[in-house]
Amino acid sequence: MKIAVVDDEKLWLKKMEKFLYAYYAGRKIKVLCYLSGKSFLDAGEQFDIVLMDIEMPVMDGFEAIERYKTKFPETVVIILTTHDELARKGFIFEAFRYIDKPFMEDELPEALKSAGIKLNGGRTIVLKVVKARDISVKVKNIVYIETLKRNVIVHIGKDAFVCDSTISNMEHELSKYGFYRAHRSYLINLRCVDSFCKTDIKMNNGEMAMLSTRKFADFKKNLMEYRYYLANG
Repeated sequence: MKIAVVDDEKLWLKKMEKFLYAYYAGRKIKVLCYLSGKSFLDAGEQFDIVLMDIEMPVMDGFEAIERYKTKFPETVVIILTTHDELARKGFIFEAFRYIDKPFMEDELPEALKSAGIKLNGGRTIVLKVVKARDISVKVKNIVYIETLKRNVIVHIGKDAFVCDSTISNMEHELSKYGFYRAHRSYLINLRCVDSFCKTDIKMNNGEMAMLSTRKFADFKKNLMEYRYYLANG
């Protein structure tokens, strides 16, 4: 995942960079920092998430967002500001969230989690299929994953692929996109849950995944949060 932070104050840049690496600890991310909207645009880089300060000299954040979005419309933009009244303008420029900078540590985790769910829609990963060629699939199309000895079975619709990976590695890669470890042997896409009881989860392809009884309450909480983010993202 690539994240850009744009702010004309070096102190805020360092603070946000430190926060991001701590929040995504253990995950593969790259954070690039820019001191102006112009330097950010001149770099011509495509990012998954952009954290954009609004009040900057020469080119403010709104102009930078507007110009950047013409080239990279799928990027999730989070506005950083110390003035609430400026946030309203952000919705005109398709800002995903606005964050009050003094309360960044309280507000940013929700925004980043919700952004990860939004990015799930178009994200692709490469699966190393056993005794076959690698395939590229959209994350949202993976219904669930289950263990098979030292490999995993990845269920995509009604199809199933035995892949060279472990369920822990898949969880590490996919948890930020709305996947939940419902059982030691099952990793499910919350997007694809149809119904559930205390021991089983029915997926939208008609197949069943196991749910650990001790995880029932936590699963229900995560599912409700996920559906809320989908509805309000």
